[in-house]
Amino acid sequence: MSFLPRRPVLALAALATLFAASCATPLKLRGLGNDGLVVGRLKSVNPLEVVVPKIENASGQRSVPLESLRAEFQKGLVRLRYSPLALEFVDRNVQVTEASYMPGTLGEQASLKVVVTGWDTSRWNSHANLVVDLDVYLLDAIEPQTSRALWGGHATRTIDLSTQRASFVSEGAMLQRAVELAVEETLASLPARDAERGPTTR
Repeated sequence: MSFLPRRPVLALAALATLFAASCATPLKLRGLGNDGLVVGRLKSVNPLEVVVPKIENASGQRSVPLESLRAEFQKGLVRLRYSPLALEFVDRNVQVTEASYMPGTLGEQASLKVVVTGWDTSRWNSHANLVVDLDVYLLDAIEPQTSRALWGGHATRTIDLSTQRASFVSEGAMLQRAVELAVEETLASLPARDAERGPTTR
């Protein structure tokens, strides 16, 4: 009969314990639920400067806070190490409507096109639930077709603030938090920029 040395046995037991613990505690994955958002040529282009044009509202709901959404998308890009141009600079230098911005107009490498396709507030007053549908694309300034997008697709985010409702000082503050979460959860699927490389010269 053969026996394993004591130390290897203890090591195996420790590994088994760690494995069991990791299985018992599910990890929260970034971008979970964003199955419609796909990475395209993002890594090869590696854009630095990004324009966030005015957001298009195709939801049929006039209550969509477009400016708040736009500002949050810009902040989200900064957190991911992109360099979005200031919204005031964009609006001052390009007089465009929601859907008419031509990528590359301001010399940027990419633009973030966002279209709100759904804004369901049917359970907002009663349960503080908001369902947001977005078409969002990071478009290459040189090849701006959505079929050639660097990243993007469709995202549906359901925001539930029912357990936090009492902590907000106003309905406006609660709506702002919902906007922040919707954008944060959408951009969770966008890979951070590779800061070690410059944008691809083409």
